[in-house]
Amino acid sequence: MIVCSCNAFSDHQVRSAVAQEARRMSQIYACLGCRAQCGRCAHTIKRIMDEAFRNGAGLPDCQAA
Repeated sequence: MIVCSCNAFSDHQVRSAVAQEARRMSQIYACLGCRAQCGRCAHTIKRIMDEAFRNGAGLPDCQAA
């Protein structure tokens, strides 16, 4: 599902960024090569991050370009 309509990224992309150790919202955006815009996606991103951390995600560093 699309999480951020401003930057057009999905829940799968957020989970991938978390798996690459994006632990803060700013790191999620950096891993996805964009910036926060309107902020409506923040709650959903936070929920996905919390869920992923409960399940043990997030080990190596994000290799954002």
